[in-house]
Amino acid sequence: MTAIVFVIINILALYSELGVSIWIWGSIVVTLSLLRLYVAHLFKTSLHLYSIETWYKIFVLFSLLTAFAASTLGFILIHYLNDYYQLYVLASLLGLTAGATISLSSDFRVAVVYISIIILPLGVSLAMHDSPLNILILLMLILFFLAQVIMIAKSYAQDKQIRTLMETNQSLLKENKHFIADMVHQIRTPLTVIMTNTSLIEMKSDNNIRPNVRQINSAIGMLNNAYEDLAYIISNDSIEYKAMALDFSQFMQERIDFFKSIAEDNHKHIKTQIHQNINISMNDTELERLVDNNITNAIKHSKNYSEICIKLEQKKSEVILTFISKGKEIKDVSKVFDKNYTESHSAKRSLGLGLNMVKNICEKNQIDYHVNSKDGINTFSYIFKI
Repeated sequence: MTAIVFVIINILALYSELGVSIWIWGSIVVTLSLLRLYVAHLFKTSLHLYSIETWYKIFVLFSLLTAFAASTLGFILIHYLNDYYQLYVLASLLGLTAGATISLSSDFRVAVVYISIIILPLGVSLAMHDSPLNILILLMLILFFLAQVIMIAKSYAQDKQIRTLMETNQSLLKENKHFIADMVHQIRTPLTVIMTNTSLIEMKSDNNIRPNVRQINSAIGMLNNAYEDLAYIISNDSIEYKAMALDFSQFMQERIDFFKSIAEDNHKHIKTQIHQNINISMNDTELERLVDNNITNAIKHSKNYSEICIKLEQKKSEVILTFISKGKEIKDVSKVFDKNYTESHSAKRSLGLGLNMVKNICEKNQIDYHVNSKDGINTFSYIFKI
């Protein structure tokens, strides 16, 4: 687009001096510029047509052809102009090369060749007119050319350094992700052994220590839930979680049964209103993460000896899942699903990842989600389309 604007301005400025010649010159430059834009469009929409190497060669070819066509203004047409218009042509061509310095700086060789094609013939044209003013302008043109080359070299070096840093960071992130994934898998086996053995200990222990064992089981259950969250976060961009037919009512009852003892050990009581025979289509792992995070949050942040109400009902083509708990009012309900956002009311702090994961699951499965906090009652609602 810069080249097209450059052509239009020059046609308007030089038509009175060059007539049809400037129109022919402008038509050639505009045609080449439009072809460059078309090639750029094809690259974005039909990358598969050629290899990256071929696309690069096409890009270089049209860039250099455009530069050559533009440079004819400086070494052919300039001789038909008086000194005033020659200075104008000089200024306009220098402006074009300055723009190329920025747009082509990512490829040092192409950028240098591009400005050389425009500036060097212009310098030859100036040298052909043996006058003190032209010699002075020529010297300034040489200095400008060297400055442009230095700028391109510095810009190219900076781009290269940034690319290297980005590649290094991507490599570190990838290694870090693999490390976390390995650690998560390493945790799974001992966590399972602990859960199994504490359950056996609870069955065989006497009444005096049974409450302590139950508290241990409760803590392990919460730890296991955090583990499942982490496992999902690590794998959700590499594993396809396909939807399946689920008995939502039965699913909810199983999750509530799992959390009941955990809630009781945290001095909370879970009350349910689960309508039967409600079926949906969704991946069970993702539904489990949605449900477990809401129950876990209710247990963590509700008041002691309070009631956590979980409702599941169907209204026509919608299934509504609601979690209601009594606790401190949420300060900003608009941010509660944001990543890393937390409202620390007590020592029970969170990482701010659970509800953000729930939000992503909802958006992936077209589930409407809402939160309301008023008068110490916090309500999280999820509407499933069936």
